[in-house]
Amino acid sequence: IQVAIAAKSEAMDVGFWRAVLGYLPAAEDNAVDPLGHGSTVWMQEIAPEKALRHAMHIDVSVAREQVPEALAAGGRIVDESHAPKHWTLSDRAGNRVCICGWPDGNGGGSDG
Repeated sequence: IQVAIAAKSEAMDVGFWRAVLGYLPAAEDNAVDPLGHGSTVWMQEIAPEKALRHAMHIDVSVAREQVPEALAAGGRIVDESHAPKHWTLSDRAGNRVCICGWPDGNGGGSDG
């Protein structure tokens, strides 16, 4: 599970999240729990012209064979344009989650 925090380039503040969570950098745009207990935090840069909404969401990676079960768990599919890499789902309140098929060597994987 990964917490994704969307921001425009001038508002990217992964340093803040590292500090408040006590996390360390693994790459320029993320923060990881040094003890390996918590979720990764990833800063997702959005285009300047794109509206900022649902600025924080969760990415859940599952084995490819578990994707159908995850998609059938409820909510509605908001975006499937990146399938089979990932699907964006929403609960009734509009909160989003990305279901990502774990890479299986066939060109898969999530890009956000």
